Amino acid sequence: MLKTYAWDSFVHRQLRRLQSTFPDTDIFVSVDETNGFVGTVAHDRVLRTCNADMVAMGFANRFEKGSLIWWNADYTHYQVHDRIPDYDYYLFVEYDACITGDGQCLLAAMMADGADFVAHPISSGPRWYWARFHAGVYPAGRLRASLNCISFFSARALSHLAGRRLAMSADNGAGIAFWPLGEAFVASEVAAAGLSFVPLARYGDVTRYNWFPPVLETDLVAPPVGPAFIHPVLDRKRYIASLLRHTHFVRHYFMPRSALRRELARFSGEVSRSQLYRAAARRAGERLRLAWGGV
Repeated sequence: MLKTYAWDSFVHRQLRRLQSTFPDTDIFVSVDETNGFVGTVAHDRVLRTCNADMVAMGFANRFEKGSLIWWNADYTHYQVHDRIPDYDYYLFVEYDACITGDGQCLLAAMMADGADFVAHPISSGPRWYWARFHAGVYPAGRLRASLNCISFFSARALSHLAGRRLAMSADNGAGIAFWPLGEAFVASEVAAAGLSFVPLARYGDVTRYNWFPPVLETDLVAPPVGPAFIHPVLDRKRYIASLLRHTHFVRHYFMPRSALRRELARFSGEVSRSQLYRAAARRAGERLRLAWGGV
């Protein structure tokens, strides 16, 4: 299942990459149209969804940052399982993630291991930014977390997780002060249920699988030998926007030899000085808000 919120030439190329990795697998597209119709999708298996669909299924209209489906990225997984119930296993891949290698061997290995959930674990200790916010829902060492841009589920895991989300959604989550982030909810509930959680690294290289920095899609021309999981992979426009949006330290916007400035040098003339100033100001404001405990 390729998950996206837009349809353009880049997302289409990502679909083609997924098809080349999994040539003998049924591939669907789940597109979030909360912000409007994305147009014709050049594929024959498409599920269109939006926030209203999630709420209609009984899931709480709750999120602490961003948007409903961004915060609760697992919501659409349960819709997929509900609408396409005839599979034993489901693999979800975000539009900005890539998998290289032999997809059939990869899936066969996951199924042979009896995996209920495969994802990349995140340290959920006190140093994880979101840990303190989830203490009310997952106290006393019960919190787990995972990066789910590429995630594999058994059907029974999806059924269990959907049931847990629905139970927590009663009265729109009344009594839950901080609505759990998808990355915390899925891993924590899988662990609590005793389901099998296998790290993604068991099946391939994850050295380029993180939130940041991004990988420019044209740099994928020589992928790693063997299976690998890569995120985020972006086209030229999205790549530049990600660098400007997510560079961690404000000083890097102005240091001529910083990693940011070296990367932007690849795109001579495409980023103005005023864009750098605006991006630095936004980042400074975000870091200040986080330092004061904001979400």
